[in-house]
This record gives sequence, C-alpha cells and structure tokens, in this order.
Amino acid sequence: MGLKWSINGRDFVEFGINVSESKGVLDKLKPRERNSYTWAEYHGKQFDLSKPFYEAREMELQCWLRASDSDTLTENFNSFLALFDTKSTKRFTIEPFGNKEYAYEVLLNGSADLTKEFRDGEMYGSFTLKLIEPNPIKKILKTTLDSFKISYEIDSETEIFFGDGTKQTGRGNVSLTKDYSAPSYENSGLSIVSTSGVNDQYFEVNTVLSGSTIYQFSVEVDLQSPKNIKLYVIGRKLDNTYEVVAVSALYDGLTGKNSLSVVQEVNMPDYGKFIYKVLDSDGNEIPGIVYNNPRIETAEVVGEWQNMLGKEKIIIIAGNIEDVKNLQTPAETIWEKI
Repeated sequence: MGLKWSINGRDFVEFGINVSESKGVLDKLKPRERNSYTWAEYHGKQFDLSKPFYEAREMELQCWLRASDSDTLTENFNSFLALFDTKSTKRFTIEPFGNKEYAYEVLLNGSADLTKEFRDGEMYGSFTLKLIEPNPIKKILKTTLDSFKISYEIDSETEIFFGDGTKQTGRGNVSLTKDYSAPSYENSGLSIVSTSGVNDQYFEVNTVLSGSTIYQFSVEVDLQSPKNIKLYVIGRKLDNTYEVVAVSALYDGLTGKNSLSVVQEVNMPDYGKFIYKVLDSDGNEIPGIVYNNPRIETAEVVGEWQNMLGKEKIIIIAGNIEDVKNLQTPAETIWEKI
C-alpha cells in the first residue's frame, strides 16, 4: 500500500522528497503524569484516577531526496521547509492509497539538517523532519459541500480547522455555518459590550480598540419552537440615528438555545450603542424569545486561506472531543478519534 504525504495541500513529491520511515504518526500518545499523593500513615501512593490527559503529539519523518547537482538539491530542500515559515499551524496529511486520510495540524519542531552525498552521478540528501501537533485529540470530518452547518455542545474549548487554512474556536454551545467562498474569522474571545440598564436588547460599547475594523457580532437566543430566524445588528450613531450594521440568517433554528453570529467591517467609533434584534424569516417578532450572551469581538483570519470551492475538504475538531454531544452536520465523520 502506497502513501501520499502533503503539507498544506502540497505533496512531498513536488519537492522530490520521499519518506523512508516515520515515528509517532499513529503511535499512542504519551499520557501526562498523574498527580500523586503520599500519606505518612499509609503504604505506597494515592493517584488521581480521573480520565487521562495527553501530551502534544511529536512525529519524526526520515526523509530523502535527490537531484542532479547540489544547488538544485538545496533549493528543493529550502523550498519545502519554507512551507512552515508562517505563524499558524500547517495541515499535514497522510493518504494511504485506497484508505481514509489521516490529518494533523502541526508546527515544525526543531531544525532539519540536510546531509548531502554524491553517488553515481547524482546528489542525494537526507534529513529528519520533526513535527509537533499541539492539540492532538481530534475528530475528523470530510465533505465536498461548499457550505454546511455544524453544531455541537461541549463544556470545554475546541478548535475547528476547516481544511482551507483557517480555523475557529468553538466554545460551549457551538453552532455555525461554514461558507468556503471566504475565510473564517477567529474572534478574540474578549467582548467589548455589556448589557444596558435601559433594555435587555441594548448593548453599550465599553472599549474601542484602535486599528481594529473587523468585528464578530454574536448572540444566543432561546426559541420556543423551531423556525428560520435572522439576526439584525442595529447601531445607534453618535447623532442618535440608527442603521443596520450587519445581518445573519440561521436556517432550521431549534427549540431551545441557538447561536447566531456575523463578521462585519465596522468603524466602531461611529457608534455608542447597538440593538440586537432576532426576527423570523418574514421579519416578524418572535413570541417568548430570550436573548443571552451578547458579544462584539475583534476578529481576524488565523492561518493562510486557500480557495477550496468545489474540492474535497477535511475538517478537524480538536480538543476534548470525547465530551462532544449532539454533533449535527452533513459532513461525513471518517475518524471518531485519533
């Protein structure tokens, strides 16, 4: 069975690089050391027997390449390592021909030293590629859809890597629609608004960060029955006039808690307050609707976005994925946990 190795969609063979041996790719992860206690009046030790947590995944690939001369060999080697020269993690994929893909989000873990040897009229090189996967416990999904919805519940924080080079952090009640025609924005996690004392749909702007223009507006609403809904973010300008700043639609809103969010470029100093209004798809008020957790956060694209329209996408959900509940998405699950 052959294997195809790639970094951010670029095959190793594009650079003339072959893998002769790998370590740590599918090995069991190293558990973190458990807390232990000793008591003067008892033999032995008492260990914390709660669920185990694991160290980051460390991998080593023994690689080799060949070229007609030393300069070409060095150029191919340097071009390959340049794939790692950015601040975000890289998508590392192993595709066993005729089997399911393995996918990882990795960083370079130390230097890679090239050893050269001239043999039989060709230049050969070898090096050890060391990689580390910071968030190693994950569920892997696959889809060819250019837009799909994903929702799940989890008490802890998860990272969602969409396979287009960008990611988002999913906290608590996760509900989002991924549109591959544009990159995903990661919010800062720090809201700049608070609930007004006047009305539970008004939100005061606390702080305006200089230099920031892209914001994520989000709110949670409780519905008494399923319906299609729209979020309208209405800004009150300093001259006391109002205008719609952003709109977000959610199809098939569920009974109970729903999350709506939208990313928009806004000149925040123009506004002093915002109103969040969630209406049904016909623009009518929704009886019994309850608003929770209004947020406005700065947002940025984390990673290197690639246009994946019309292509197969591999999505990674990384974190305490054994605690994920009620996962709903049309994407296919190809690995429950690796």
